[in-house]
Amino acid sequence: MSRPAAILLLAAFALVALFAVVAYGGPFALSRERTVGYGQIRFKGAGPERWAMRYRRARAELVATRRRLRLERHRLFVERRVLLHDPTVVEAIGLAAATYGGGSTLWRVAGCETGGTFNPRAYNSSGASGLFQFMPSTFASTPYAAFSIWSPYASAMAAGFMFAHGRGGEWACG
Repeated sequence: MSRPAAILLLAAFALVALFAVVAYGGPFALSRERTVGYGQIRFKGAGPERWAMRYRRARAELVATRRRLRLERHRLFVERRVLLHDPTVVEAIGLAAATYGGGSTLWRVAGCETGGTFNPRAYNSSGASGLFQFMPSTFASTPYAAFSIWSPYASAMAAGFMFAHGRGGEWACG
């Protein structure tokens, strides 16, 4: 075999080898085609099915949390509207009694603390204020601390909450 024929044969063999490497992949492949199918691509050990399921689960949790938040905002809106309208002491103590129970105790303590006037604007020189003569720190420890201590609704609901949770001994008239 002549030298040019040997070079031509060697070049043909190299070309076939190059095409084989490119076609079937390898360390010198020009492009790698992937077939995407069930479980073939993995990231951090999980395939696309698991990541899709994880996304759907997280999305469902987000939707449920947003629904609960919307319902809670509506409940607070309704409660705030009730607590901020034109207050009457009878209505306020009645609402607290219906919510937490102990209506007779609430009436007795409110009458004693305000000297029988049932004035929601009552104030004591010691700093006790409102219908049930709350100290500001005591009122702040109730769920109604965001409302005014002068509101008969907030005061009555806070007192009802305290009596329902065994904190009725904080009043001298209790």
